[in-house]
Amino acid sequence: MAFRAFRLGNLAGSAQALVFAALTAGLVVVFYVFYLRVLLEDRVSLQTEIIRLESAVAQRRTLESRLRQFEGECARLDQRLEILRGILPTRKETADVLRSIQRMADASRLKIIKFIPQPVAPRPFYYDWPIILEVEGNYHALLTFFERARRLTRIVHVDSLTVKGINGSADPLRSLSAICTITTFVFKEAIPDPQ
Repeated sequence: MAFRAFRLGNLAGSAQALVFAALTAGLVVVFYVFYLRVLLEDRVSLQTEIIRLESAVAQRRTLESRLRQFEGECARLDQRLEILRGILPTRKETADVLRSIQRMADASRLKIIKFIPQPVAPRPFYYDWPIILEVEGNYHALLTFFERARRLTRIVHVDSLTVKGINGSADPLRSLSAICTITTFVFKEAIPDPQ
């Protein structure tokens, strides 16, 4: 019953302040233990997670910029490879070579008499592909033809050249006959086609 008779107002001012301070401290402790401590722990773990994620994002950005650089370099290398494939193709491409030689001969005013592809000869990283070529024309046309062959994208080597005059020819455009071996090259990584 004594507890029912207890009134806070009956206590001295300092005792009232002390009771109020004790109740406030108790409420603060209860608030901290059951609510604020969990929030603070969550905050620390979230800050740690944010730091980890920011680091991961920075790494990804670095990787992304390097990937863009590599993609650009890869595109440049692909373009370079296409140019090099024109110079040293991976297949014999007999029809293309014949068309190219025919165009050069026509433009030079030469007449192709024989076009005889020979078997390929293996080298360390490429094949020699010789072609025996016989043409008729004049000296100027023959020189023009060789100059055009020199300008081809594909590597072409001319050797074993034999030039003879055509006896009894009255045509100034057909004053000589020439036989030579035109050698072109095929990259060895690919198997030459049987054309």
